[in-house]
Amino acid sequence: MKGRSHILFSFFVFFLPGLVIGQYNHTVEDSVESTIREVYVYKNRFDLVHAVEQLQHAVKISDTLKRKRSPYLFDCYTLFIQLYLDFDRSEDLQVYEFLSESNLRPNPDIIKEARFLSLKALKAARNENYSKAARLIEEAKALVVSENQTERNRVYYYEAQIFLEQKKYKQAIALLQEVYPLQDNYEQKYINAGILLDLASACQKLKASDRAVSYMEKATVMLQDADFPKLELRKNLLWTDILLALGKKAEAETYMTQARQLKEKYFNAYAIEQRSDVAYQNTSNFKDRVIKQYRTDAGKLARQVNIAKMISIFSSILVIVIFILTMSLYRNNKIKLKTNNLLVKKNKELQTAKEEAEKALQVKARFLSTVSHELRTPLYAVTGLTHLLLEENPKESQKEYLNSLKFSGEYLLNFINDILQVNKSEANQLKVKRVPFNMEQMLVKVVRSLEHSAKENNNTISLNLDRNIPAKLIGDSLKLSQVFINLIGNALKFTESGEVMVRGNILKKTTDNITIRFEVQDNGMGIESETLPLIFDSFAQGSTQINRKYGGTGLGLTIVKNLLNLMGSDIKVESSPGKGSTFTFDLSLTTTGEIEISGEAVPAVEEELTEEEIVFENIHVLLVEDNKINQVVTKKMLAKKNITSEVANDGYEAIEMAKNNTYDLILMDIHMPGISGIVATEEIRKFNKKVPIVALTAISLEENMDALYNAGCNDIITKPFKPQVFYKKIRNCLDRFKRQNS
Repeated sequence: MKGRSHILFSFFVFFLPGLVIGQYNHTVEDSVESTIREVYVYKNRFDLVHAVEQLQHAVKISDTLKRKRSPYLFDCYTLFIQLYLDFDRSEDLQVYEFLSESNLRPNPDIIKEARFLSLKALKAARNENYSKAARLIEEAKALVVSENQTERNRVYYYEAQIFLEQKKYKQAIALLQEVYPLQDNYEQKYINAGILLDLASACQKLKASDRAVSYMEKATVMLQDADFPKLELRKNLLWTDILLALGKKAEAETYMTQARQLKEKYFNAYAIEQRSDVAYQNTSNFKDRVIKQYRTDAGKLARQVNIAKMISIFSSILVIVIFILTMSLYRNNKIKLKTNNLLVKKNKELQTAKEEAEKALQVKARFLSTVSHELRTPLYAVTGLTHLLLEENPKESQKEYLNSLKFSGEYLLNFINDILQVNKSEANQLKVKRVPFNMEQMLVKVVRSLEHSAKENNNTISLNLDRNIPAKLIGDSLKLSQVFINLIGNALKFTESGEVMVRGNILKKTTDNITIRFEVQDNGMGIESETLPLIFDSFAQGSTQINRKYGGTGLGLTIVKNLLNLMGSDIKVESSPGKGSTFTFDLSLTTTGEIEISGEAVPAVEEELTEEEIVFENIHVLLVEDNKINQVVTKKMLAKKNITSEVANDGYEAIEMAKNNTYDLILMDIHMPGISGIVATEEIRKFNKKVPIVALTAISLEENMDALYNAGCNDIITKPFKPQVFYKKIRNCLDRFKRQNS
């Protein structure tokens, strides 16, 4: 019971007052808003007395708000300026300008400042100070240049009013036509009716009576049920002038009579004197308010001066104490200063060295990217033509040369790919993907892809995986397969008549993660102990003799180490000369929670089709390629599989041919003169969403493969490519298209 009493007491003391104050502020703000709306109603009825009374009431309410210098005060004071301008009292505006500026500073707002500048510009124009008016309106326009169209139109409206004051009717008409209809929360109908009357008046001044009549008819309709005496008077006077100019005196007399009646009611001597007294009295009251504010500020300033004097005395004492301490610490600081200067100098040197190293790395990356990209195009011609020549039953003596040429081309391509892989890693351009994959299926594919290499040296490959490894894991299977291809391929190269063993055992397993230790062991020639620390360096191959005998770039293990580091792992090696080597790394992966593999059976793996097994029937292809040699090579490779083709020499030609013809598939080169293959693909996708498009490209470091897929490509073939890969990609695209449309 006692605890409840404490809680209730705390609620009433600490929380309830805050809730009440917050609710009170909302109520006051609503009251200010509704009062301001009433001010506009009285203003538009040409009732200055009640408009001023309501606006004074709004100022008093705004003063009660919790926030210091409420933004509503600024709205009230600028509304006084607008009100007095509307009633031609521009000589009484100085005090309201001062109050508006003093309330704008604590609550800066671009839109409010622009409106304030626009009102000041109109006042300057009314006083025939046109240069000042032009300067102020330009400042207002600069403030709202990035705001919405409504706020820009409001400033243009005031600029048009200034043009009318200067009798620049053509400029005024252009701006008023642009802003009409003007959006406004308080007096939209009043402003837009005024705009129509301004347009009619300007057209009449320019002797364009027909246009003036058109605007007057619209204004008359808008003012039909409105209680806007000032606008009604303007309307009648304008109709009188226009009809007299058109020679319609009888009709003009009707409007002149209505105008006289309005003048007698609203512009008689008593009404004018009453408005003048109200304006004068209100301005006097606010001047007294300003004087009172000055006195209050002066009192605050005097108190601040006294406080400043006390602070000055205490500061002097503090300075003396600090001086004594400074003198005592001077020697130590001098030593520290020397040390700091030395450190700054060394840091600058290190920073300079770092920046130079980064620049050198960027230059290297761009150079390797450009060179490798430029080498791929001629390599495509070399490997493609070599493959075609080998398919045409050459003589045995020619076949030897062609096989050597094919081997050299493939070796050069692998070398370029290795350089690019290392370069991407050094430039931090490799990203690890997280997708589901089957570890055992992936390793079986890797082993099968290397069986031919194993047979060349009379080797065997064995795969032994822990049966408790889940069926599906989350990771980057592509990069992991690159690691195993390099490790197993390396082991096969340095082993003859032996065995390469691939093992994977679980080290640690939780609900969501699993850590597996992988080993790739061979019983080949092994590695010398002095060479062992260097084998993961780029272009390291043990010795010149080994390089000459076994070949290779010396980049395979560098790529392995970089990829594993990227995946949060590291690689170790143990080796004995003449006995073999064992490469080991631990890899942590996320599990998907699926059922684990059980039993001894190897999971089914999709059989890789050979080049001869891939067959096409009645396929017509559009080949988009600017290089003539590449056109010949690709057309012959297509023709070999009974695929008919047409050639487009550039992107523009491809778009036209795709519009006018039907193709089963489009092969799109990416780098072409004129428009690129990406742009051409995007254009084709605008009128043909279905036809499969395969990108042919020599991918460089700067290229983003996602851009190709986003443009609408279904697949990508990297040049130069192996014929089997080329045919398989085409087959897969056609099969997918057939399934999607069946």
